[in-house]
Amino acid sequence: MIDYSDFIDRYFNKTLNKDEVDRFEKMLADDQKFAEQVAFYISTTQVLKEQLIIEKKERFKELLGQQNAIVGINPDRVPVRKLWIYRAIAAAALIILLISSWYLFYSRPLPVQQTADTYIQQHLISLPVNMSASMDSIQQGLKLYNDGNLNQALNTFVSIIKRDTANYSAKKYLGIVYLRLADYDQAFLFFQQLENYPLYSNPAIFYQALTLMKRNRSGDKPNAKQLLQRVVDNDLEGKAVALQWLKKM
Repeated sequence: MIDYSDFIDRYFNKTLNKDEVDRFEKMLADDQKFAEQVAFYISTTQVLKEQLIIEKKERFKELLGQQNAIVGINPDRVPVRKLWIYRAIAAAALIILLISSWYLFYSRPLPVQQTADTYIQQHLISLPVNMSASMDSIQQGLKLYNDGNLNQALNTFVSIIKRDTANYSAKKYLGIVYLRLADYDQAFLFFQQLENYPLYSNPAIFYQALTLMKRNRSGDKPNAKQLLQRVVDNDLEGKAVALQWLKKM
C-alpha cells in the first residue's frame, strides 16, 4: 500500500497548493484506503497531543520530587503509556469505521440531482448542428451553445421567439440553455410550453422532470416521479431513461 503520510501531513499543515488540495479531497472521496490513512493520521495526531500533555504533567511531578525513578523505567508511568496505545488504536478504529461508513454511503446509487447532472453532461452539452453553407438563426444559436457561449446562445433564441412566438425549436433550445445556466424556473416554464405542440416526438414532459430533478427543491422529487411516470405510461420521448430513473427513485 502506498504511504501518503507526508501528503496527508502537508494537507493538515496547509502547505499544499490548490491543485494538490483538490487532489487530496477527491482521493478522500474516492479511495477508501487513502481515507483510512487519513483517519489514522487524525486519530494518532490527536492522541500524540494528549500524550504530550500527560508527559509534561508527569515531568512536572518528577521535578517536584513526587517521582524519583527515571522516566523511562518508572513503573507508575507504564499504565499511562499502555493507556495511550489503547486509546490510539481505539480512536483510529473508530474513525476508520466512520469514514468507511461514509464511503459506502456515497457509493450508493446517485441521488436525483446527480442523476440529472449526469444526463445533462452526457446528452445536452453538445447539440446537433446542421453545418450548411448558410446557417439560419437556430443553427447559429446551436453553434454558440456548443462553443460554450451560453449567454449569446440564449440571446439568439430569445430573438427568434420575439419574431416567431410559436417557434418550437427555439423554445426547446432556450429551455436547455436556461437549464445549463441553472435558471431552473425559466427552463421549466419553457419546457411546459412545449406541451402545447402536438408533435410525434416531444420531450416536454421528460425535460420538465429532468429540470425538477436538477433543481431538487422541496417537493421537486415526487413531482419529477409523477412526470416520469407520465412519460412511461404514455410512451413519450425519454421513456427508456425514465424507466431506469424510476427504479432508483
